[in-house]
Amino acid sequence: MYRDWGFKRSPFETTSLPASEFGAQLLVGRDRELNTLKRYLTSSKKIPVIEGLNGVGKTSLINVASFQLLDAHMNDPNVDLFIPCKTIFQLDPNQSIDIFVSNVYYEIAQTLIEQAEEIKRNGQYIETSAIGKWLNDPQISAWQAGMPLFNVGMQTETNTSLGFESSGFERQIKIWLNKIFPEGSGGIICTIDNLELLQTSENAKNRLEELRDRLLNVPGLRWVLCGSLGITYGITSSPRLTGYLQKPIEVGGIVSASSSQVLSSRIAAYAKNKSILPYLPLSHESFQKLYKILNGNLRNVLNSAEDYCQAVVEGDRMDSDEEKVIRFDDWCKEQASVYYEAIKSSVRPTAMKVFYLACQNGGMFSPGDFDTFGFKTIKAIRPHIRDLQINGLLVSAQDDIDKRRKTIQILPKGWMVWFYLSPESFE
Repeated sequence: MYRDWGFKRSPFETTSLPASEFGAQLLVGRDRELNTLKRYLTSSKKIPVIEGLNGVGKTSLINVASFQLLDAHMNDPNVDLFIPCKTIFQLDPNQSIDIFVSNVYYEIAQTLIEQAEEIKRNGQYIETSAIGKWLNDPQISAWQAGMPLFNVGMQTETNTSLGFESSGFERQIKIWLNKIFPEGSGGIICTIDNLELLQTSENAKNRLEELRDRLLNVPGLRWVLCGSLGITYGITSSPRLTGYLQKPIEVGGIVSASSSQVLSSRIAAYAKNKSILPYLPLSHESFQKLYKILNGNLRNVLNSAEDYCQAVVEGDRMDSDEEKVIRFDDWCKEQASVYYEAIKSSVRPTAMKVFYLACQNGGMFSPGDFDTFGFKTIKAIRPHIRDLQINGLLVSAQDDIDKRRKTIQILPKGWMVWFYLSPESFE
């Protein structure tokens, strides 16, 4: 479909932007957040923290910042070297910290191997062949297979002891890091994403406190912490992390006017022929409207734009923007109507009142805001939140430790229902 329209592939891909020139080309409307993140990474040892709704583009921001810092060094060797880690990490509440730490060092090793030539241009030489063979040999499926002992610029040999297995590997990675990034200049940029998966701010604080000295303070590693639903504000209050974390950078939706640039940048980046403008049944005006309907969540906007294109592909091509706008508006109203009809008989009136107020107030709130909705206790509002959650209008993550944390947010289906109920808000 998209090839027929003149694209290499779908311009509405929802995966995070890569740490590359391509990713930088597609990041739009984030100059302030991007510059702040790069400043934090280059001018302070404190760890940057990023807060924002799922799908708003936090990981893309980190990836592009990491690429631009690496690119700055490649253009000027006097600038500190920063290298994006090849993997984004997540803390699993059911995974031991020891396994998490081992996985991080494994990915750090892989990153250094892949970037060995750039490191060499930086004036450092690391012997990567033996460690690379060990890490990537398909015949080796466990740590017990034996570990290559490697040092910067030295010959390699094999050490099969369990003692090396548990501590020697980490020690050798630290030797590399200290050699490549002397006195803390630059580093491998690593990200712990989706901290909200730990569910409560207390769980997140406990996990990060465990990692403070084992990973977060390791010279040559520059960490970024990333989460949503207000969890990053909980971790910054930890006494053991005081002085280690920056104030969270809040990443919201880009200004509505910039949403048109998002579409333009994607059309240009994904076009098969740069000299021929591809066809899309979606106009810039309609893309902006979709961005507004879905409350500025870019992942949801791209996903819905893809759904719209799939829905109209078998129809006649629309040559004018006016025709495209009419077709899109009809589709939008139809989608909103379907969603509303599916929930109107199953959502009780009081729950619908909560939904109305939540949408009017931006779509995010905490259980502690119960009085805003006319309730006297948290317990009184919870059945109505549960009602809305069961019907797919919002998502709720309970945090009994921090009841002011904004753990409730309207989902894309909810915003489409809100569009049906209040279409004048989007004109």
